Amino acid sequence: MSSFQGQMAEYPTISIDRFDRENLKARAYFLSHCHKDHMKGLRAPSLKRRLECSLKVFLYCSPVTKELLLTSPKYRFWENRIITIEIETPTQISLVDEASGEKEEVVVTLLPAGHCPGSVMFLFQGSNGTVLYTGDFRLAKGEASRMELLHSGGRVKDIQSVYLDTTFCDPRFYQIPSREQCLRGILELVRSWVTRSPHHVVWLNCKAAYGYEYLFTNLSEELGVQVHVDKLDMFKNMPDILHHLTTDRNTQIHACRHPKAEECFQWNKLPCGITSQNKTALHTISIKPSTMWFGERTRKTNVIVRTGESSYRACFSFHSSFSEIKDFLSYICPVNVYPNVIPVGLTVDKVMDVLKPLCRSPQSVEPKYKPLGKLKRARTIHLDSVDTMIRTPRPRKMKGCGQWSLKMLLQNLEIQEEKHIFENRGWKMAGQVKGSCGLLEGQSSLPTFKLATSLASNSSFWPPWHLHSHAHTQIFTFKKKTKTLL
Repeated sequence: MSSFQGQMAEYPTISIDRFDRENLKARAYFLSHCHKDHMKGLRAPSLKRRLECSLKVFLYCSPVTKELLLTSPKYRFWENRIITIEIETPTQISLVDEASGEKEEVVVTLLPAGHCPGSVMFLFQGSNGTVLYTGDFRLAKGEASRMELLHSGGRVKDIQSVYLDTTFCDPRFYQIPSREQCLRGILELVRSWVTRSPHHVVWLNCKAAYGYEYLFTNLSEELGVQVHVDKLDMFKNMPDILHHLTTDRNTQIHACRHPKAEECFQWNKLPCGITSQNKTALHTISIKPSTMWFGERTRKTNVIVRTGESSYRACFSFHSSFSEIKDFLSYICPVNVYPNVIPVGLTVDKVMDVLKPLCRSPQSVEPKYKPLGKLKRARTIHLDSVDTMIRTPRPRKMKGCGQWSLKMLLQNLEIQEEKHIFENRGWKMAGQVKGSCGLLEGQSSLPTFKLATSLASNSSFWPPWHLHSHAHTQIFTFKKKTKTLL
């Protein structure tokens, strides 16, 4: 069961597989597949109102997912707001804020997820890095290495973060038989039963509406028997699936569903209600595909386990096993990984303890080019008031004086000549100065400095003052309309 809240840290204006709460403000929506735990809020009135007020918000998905979604009348209001993207076709999308006009460009690529018809992973590339959202996925070991669009220049793309399906990120599910192995086990059981007589039938007790099509189509093809289902309209444009299914109850393989299907079977009655053919009672067995049940076994079991007189469990998984997850992540080697599911009995911290060692450290990311050759420049500070306090670069402590005020230094000092230089070398004064500066009396331990002024007689503003010291130079600009500093 997905616990992903819909938003990625790198691209928070996008919402994936979640359509409520803060996701109502998204600039674009993405749907990885049509399972209910990934469709929360997709038909809520609040989202309908959002679409009515916005002209630039769309739902992006695969063509098969759109087909499956719109077969339900509850989602028909999305019909003109869905944009399909072909598998393995990089597509640029503009994320527009309609209020401010702000626009962000991202390139999204849909990759096959192997979970159910239409299921995809989303690979996003933009200004905030490359991010992969897996949705629900089942990839065999080594399958990621064969995905061309996960690579660039002969190596795996630099992926910043992976939002990962961790349904079976638990050592109990370290090894789950492949779908091919599970199919062979189920096929042998079904064949051995239906070949006994035309009145021997099999009920496939499947819990989800989508996802078992791989099983149905292969059984039908191998045995030459169509599989009975409740509805066909969702597959009307998928001939490779439709050809193997039927709504005719007079067949030997059933996958029909009913809210009380388990109770029906106890009375030797199929969910569709049939109990006999040509007044001959049916002999029925049930096969329940599952994964959790097998993971809870303390001992290794076969792919098929008999659980009752006429009932069986068959190992069949839509999600990657623990070892497949580790293989996938160690190959992708992202900087960050975020679990989309917390397995039963585990915590986020325990899941992260498993996943984090499979990621690379941020330091291993290739350094970005930075231009060199910046020149070091003298610092310029502009002061608007003579009351501004100044300090020498590294003043040695002076008794009774930690800071020097320019106003104090020049108190009662008037300039009588256009050019005047005041030098302090052990407090020896040069130049024509009117007035006195009692603060400068005596010997000082401060560094030697020069205070130079240049006065333009026809200007209403004082020109720059330059304060020089042995340590460094600072330039101060004063603007004063009077020639006397008080």
